[in-house]
Amino acid sequence: MPGNRDFLIGENFLHHNNITLLEDPTEILLGKNQTLLMHGDTLCTTDYRYQIFRFFVRKKICINYFLSKSLEYRINFCEKLRERSAQSHIQNDNSIIDVSEKAVEKVFKKNNYPALLIHGHTHRLKTHKYNYDGKFCERWVLGDWYGSGNYLLWDKIELKNIFLS
Repeated sequence: MPGNRDFLIGENFLHHNNITLLEDPTEILLGKNQTLLMHGDTLCTTDYRYQIFRFFVRKKICINYFLSKSLEYRINFCEKLRERSAQSHIQNDNSIIDVSEKAVEKVFKKNNYPALLIHGHTHRLKTHKYNYDGKFCERWVLGDWYGSGNYLLWDKIELKNIFLS
């Protein structure tokens, strides 16, 4: 599933590495649990600057223009974007760059209240529990990989966070 930094991955890369690209969102079954997988950036609806950026950089014309540039230019451009993003995170209120609870509720409702929603992007590792219209739902947020990292494991009974040391 493409994220905010790897949405330009092409078919050749996917094919040569035997990777199946998932749509955002993708619905799967974990046991009997309807589960929605998302990158998570579309849930951060109060981060207006990011949402505008996301809208434009995913346009075919912008992608073609960017890919027409030299590799050196693209690497340099991306490094500058990461620096600006880091500065933006320092300056922004944390609530702006986190998910909007209204957006979360809307996604649960639109997708017929799946039991589980799993996403990254914010990397604020936590499990959130909801009751929408009498339907119990959980939102699992994936952690980051800067420290020790973690991943989710479905053991045919339950979903678990596994921490790497």
